[in-house]
Amino acid sequence: MKYSLDTNVIISHFKGDKFSDDTYRFFTQVKHVGHEMYIADIVYAELYTGIYLSQDSATEEKRLQRFLAVNNIEVKYTSSKTAKRAGELYAQNLMKNNWSLKRILPDFIIGAHAEQYSDALITWNPSDYDINKEVMTPVEAMGEHGR
Repeated sequence: MKYSLDTNVIISHFKGDKFSDDTYRFFTQVKHVGHEMYIADIVYAELYTGIYLSQDSATEEKRLQRFLAVNNIEVKYTSSKTAKRAGELYAQNLMKNNWSLKRILPDFIIGAHAEQYSDALITWNPSDYDINKEVMTPVEAMGEHGR
């Protein structure tokens, strides 16, 4: 399996939030089974926003880079095809919601990126995504694809 990761899954690991135990188990299982993991460059940018807002950006950057390396998480850059699809998804969402802005463009880039590069998008907010791939939480991924 090839998984694209939403920013909130990685943040959960670093923040130790209510999902962090399940997030840790997900990363451990994926590594053990040998599934591939990717993040979109926009996810990378969102993670770096947190780094630059932290008290010690040098230490936080080392933590992130070590985490990505240990878990073999590859940054995949957005292609023009992905950007075009993200624009399509965003426009559809705006029209469906009477031009009401409920989600921001980076979410659509993450979704379009998952469509292009992976079998499933892993997020703690599956209802945020309406894409042509599986969208599931880390817990659901462990149950469905852990073998």
